[in-house]
Amino acid sequence: MAKKKQNNKISKKVEFGWGFMLPLMFIVAIIPLITFLKVVDVEGIERMNWKGSDKSVDFFSYYKSLFFIIASFASLAILALMRLVGEFRFKKSKYYIPLGIYAVFVFLSFVFSEFDIVANRGFVDLFQGVWVLLGYGIIVFAGINYIQNEKHVKLLVGSYIFVGLLMAFIGLGQYFGYDIFKTDFGKYLILPEYMHSQAENLKFTFGEKTIYATLYNINYVGSFAALLIFIASTLFVYARGIKQTFFSGIFLGLMAALLIGSNSRAGLIGFAIGFLLIVVLFRKSLKRNFKKIAAIIALGIVAVFIMNTASDGAVLREITSMDPLKELAALRERESIITRIEDVKFDDNSVEIVTEFESLKIIADGEEFLFEDEGGNLVESKLENNIVTLLDEKYSRYKITREDENGRFILQVYNQKMKIYYTEDGLRMLGSGGVLGKTAYPERLEFMDGYERAASARGYIWSRSVPMLKDTLIIGHGPDSYAIVFPQKDYVGKMNAFYNEAIIVDKPHNMYLQIGINTGLVSLIALLAICLIYFIDSMKLYFKRDNTTFLEHMGVGSLAGVFSYLGAGFFNDQVISVAPLFYVLLGLGIAINSIVKIQDTVEK
Repeated sequence: MAKKKQNNKISKKVEFGWGFMLPLMFIVAIIPLITFLKVVDVEGIERMNWKGSDKSVDFFSYYKSLFFIIASFASLAILALMRLVGEFRFKKSKYYIPLGIYAVFVFLSFVFSEFDIVANRGFVDLFQGVWVLLGYGIIVFAGINYIQNEKHVKLLVGSYIFVGLLMAFIGLGQYFGYDIFKTDFGKYLILPEYMHSQAENLKFTFGEKTIYATLYNINYVGSFAALLIFIASTLFVYARGIKQTFFSGIFLGLMAALLIGSNSRAGLIGFAIGFLLIVVLFRKSLKRNFKKIAAIIALGIVAVFIMNTASDGAVLREITSMDPLKELAALRERESIITRIEDVKFDDNSVEIVTEFESLKIIADGEEFLFEDEGGNLVESKLENNIVTLLDEKYSRYKITREDENGRFILQVYNQKMKIYYTEDGLRMLGSGGVLGKTAYPERLEFMDGYERAASARGYIWSRSVPMLKDTLIIGHGPDSYAIVFPQKDYVGKMNAFYNEAIIVDKPHNMYLQIGINTGLVSLIALLAICLIYFIDSMKLYFKRDNTTFLEHMGVGSLAGVFSYLGAGFFNDQVISVAPLFYVLLGLGIAINSIVKIQDTVEK
């Protein structure tokens, strides 16, 4: 009995009031919603790997990044101050070692990065520099220490509900044709006052039946919804009484609609992983909660029906497109129809186009062009209205348009169009960032040749990204440096993947490749170690339990949400719009496990 009183005494001494939770609540409830214009200067190497302009207009990331840094470091400062004045002791936790390793190697990647500006504030459009990445670790640490009882858990769960409801209001409005950011009111909200006179000129180019909400991209909406839907579902299963059941059911239905309406296959894959965890950990209560489980399934079916009807069948088409065998068959069919570009070789004043069927060498000899086939034989041509036509039927799908006044010619080969410039160093191709260059030949996963367009061209991006990891075994190239170190002059690969040699590949569409390349494999392994320890702890804690209390439900919901996000992360990047929600949830889940363990000890 004395031991129990001692535990109560300790918990009262270190217990935080709700005010101390404000930084974490702000990160969850407000930061994903921040949308405001920022004109960003783009210079130097960043400009060379961007769109060629010295300015970038950002609505969705810059201010999220700024306020996240402030809030995350404020949460750490408060903890440090409380410790210094003797009002608080940090909890003992095995998570500190991998958290510390993660933070150290993120910082080392920043210190030794060649790209100072980018590593500091993050690459344009992403803004996940060193302080943001450190902030991700900080809020896990803060969550472990701040969250000490059920009241704290409810405050954060309430923050997730708040942001989920507002995101659903904005996102579903967009899906059904009412986009708040296309109204005068919405434009005034996201533009500084001096720009209000230009509000009518602001146009977002997102298509119909598209949810981007305040997150910029449908894939990020998918990750957001996949994370929140398990908080919603466990709240619904736990709900006591008609009122709680009704409102939690509405919240669950909205999160289901947001997930389905996002048309994000990554989100659906993440959901499948989280759903499997829910089934396993709630298996003992399936009979007890049969009616609610049936209601959840019904809500999902209704959401699919409504969203599919509104989108003229797009939802079911997206779901059925997830069949990998069907996608592979479609890729093979494409390869049989579309001619593949094998190489674009530059040699001083000549460029040679090699396809799977033929090759053509173009030699710029002063003002004249000479053309040779793969055997070195001359190919006859004629020039009319600055358009060169090759007379050999084999090259009927080739077209050369001379623009001598612009110092270039445009070469069209089958469905590819290339801009070739005359320079002092010879012929060069125009690529991303307005940079002229010769074809690069990066290392690649050769077995992916022919499958570059798999998973929306992720096949190409991953085939070039995986070999890059051999250079980041210890530390990475620097926070947010992926776009700079990616082989942007891989013109041939880009043409086969995107039909566009000048497209910018600024993200790997895989958070694990993103972290491994930017901050190194050690930082990635440390982060995965945190998740693995959390998974093992949670399975040990909840697997044999009946899981009937609020904390147990939220513990299971947090675990499912964390791994749903991690599942979506195989196809989505880590971005400032959603990642803070994940890291707070990870800290919340770890803290809930700690509280449940303490309760078990006290009860014994």
